[in-house]
Amino acid sequence: MEEELIRKAREGDAEAFLTLVRKYDRQIMSVVYRMSGDGYDREDLYQEVFLHCFKAIKGYRFRASFRTWLYRVALNRCIDYMRKKPAVREVEDSAVPPEDWERRAKVRAVWKAMSRLQGRQRICFFLYYVEGWEVRDIQELAGLREGTVKSHLNRARQKIRKDREVLPWQASTS
Repeated sequence: MEEELIRKAREGDAEAFLTLVRKYDRQIMSVVYRMSGDGYDREDLYQEVFLHCFKAIKGYRFRASFRTWLYRVALNRCIDYMRKKPAVREVEDSAVPPEDWERRAKVRAVWKAMSRLQGRQRICFFLYYVEGWEVRDIQELAGLREGTVKSHLNRARQKIRKDREVLPWQASTS
């Protein structure tokens, strides 16, 4: 079913493309919102991802899963966005109930720490720890070797552990 929708979308069928968009809409929205963190630009960035996908779908060759291809496009757009706006952005924590102040503070601290990571370290950290992807899936998405993904994850963890100001509850860990 998905393969047929992709083929139709590659031929310019907007309805087929919209059906695909609906299937992955929430996942891509989550990636864009979490990676960009900015309340004003993220709607534009989200729309830009799907606009770019619509234009680029003719180049999709079925080598990777469509989900992986879509995530790659979304992450590349987010990286371009972060390069243009490198300042640390505040991240909303609206998913955490307001009465859960301790958890809300931890969520903010983790996002602040993650915002200090750059490029592939941030992507690997985000996909592994936030989205719950396996190393092999990140490897496929990012076009990296398994050892490189693990290295990025290790360096990201080290950077975040060093930042005791950002993660105050971990101050006693080494």
